[in-house]
Amino acid sequence: MSTPNKLNARQKLVLMNALKGMTNSDAYEAVYGYSVGVQQRASELFRNINFKRELERLQNKQLEAINTQLLSKTEKRQILADFARAQLIDLIDDNGNIKLNKNSAAARALKEWQRKQHTDRQGNPVTTSLVKLIDPISAIMEDNKMTGDYAPTKSMVAQKVQFEVNVVEKRRFDTLENNDFTD
Repeated sequence: MSTPNKLNARQKLVLMNALKGMTNSDAYEAVYGYSVGVQQRASELFRNINFKRELERLQNKQLEAINTQLLSKTEKRQILADFARAQLIDLIDDNGNIKLNKNSAAARALKEWQRKQHTDRQGNPVTTSLVKLIDPISAIMEDNKMTGDYAPTKSMVAQKVQFEVNVVEKRRFDTLENNDFTD
């Protein structure tokens, strides 16, 4: 193999292939080009303590990067709460103009915004603005789904089962004495 603490260039390429999702033997074969004995050689490399440590370190680094990109449940619920609490008055200033602030909760709930300019019958320019917010009811419903509020509960319905047993006695004709069939 290589020196105790370092991986060579090919081993690093195998490592990168494995991190991309290739199987151990495919990652090894892509770099070294061997087709015979690939599984055994790949197995030996992946059992190498230095290789294993580096692979685990890079996998943990990938997981940390993914976790920082994902929203936590609390963050998701906070966004839904912002959607539910947003009001149109929060987006309009005293003069009736739309104020967009990236940090405001109301701006997060902004679904659509349009500004149109046209002229009226007298030829005066008129500006109209259209603002649509995300439906607060749907945000509340989504939050309820996340927390399990108002979820259907499993219930067991007990029913009374009644049956009737009638015992009918049958005569057995084991012997000729019990039979009426005599010669």
